Amino acid sequence: MSYGLAPDADVRAEGIALDERGRPRFTLAIGEDTAPVSLRLVGTHQVHNALAVAAVLRELGEPVTAIAAALSEAGPVSRWRMEVTERPDGVTIVNDAYNANPESMSAALRTLATLASGRRAFAVLGHMAELGSAHRTEHERIGRLVTESGVDVLITVGEQAASIADGAASVADWKGETVTVADVTEAVAVLKERLRPKDIVMLKGSRVAGLEQVAEQLIDVEAAE
Repeated sequence: MSYGLAPDADVRAEGIALDERGRPRFTLAIGEDTAPVSLRLVGTHQVHNALAVAAVLRELGEPVTAIAAALSEAGPVSRWRMEVTERPDGVTIVNDAYNANPESMSAALRTLATLASGRRAFAVLGHMAELGSAHRTEHERIGRLVTESGVDVLITVGEQAASIADGAASVADWKGETVTVADVTEAVAVLKERLRPKDIVMLKGSRVAGLEQVAEQLIDVEAAE
């Protein structure tokens, strides 16, 4: 059984759209049967995950309506995966620091573009580990994607993430700002200085980058105040 976005897939999603909180909505189609799905998970990449689950459930004999209902009720089971926190001052923190690869980094930036919706957007990015010879090429590509994603301020954390900044700098007409910092401590300091009410911050990188610490400190500071 196949699943995906192709029209000939056995299990497919049609009419994908994100709501104002970046959660996908789509029509689940299996053969001629369809049912609406509203995921509680954030990010377009969650659609593929949902379709994989739907394919398994269909193979086990579940009807489309029951599958759609189960998908719409499912919530996150692990931390730091598109974890959205709204601070009292209106700053939104999107903690997606669990891990990163080129596909998930791209999906996170597309989701940030939807969530920002006219707000000032910060992308705090660490490096993507274990890319081998593709390290520089893929990081530069992500930097160029940043410039297409409505990001106002790009903050790269760590020496290995420097190629992301290089990729953004290669786009001559980008109006955003790039800040490079050495570590998590510097990233927190930059954000504390620059963040204003209603801004949105997304943090994404491989686990070794430790960017979840940035999110936690930003949230803790606001709570203390």
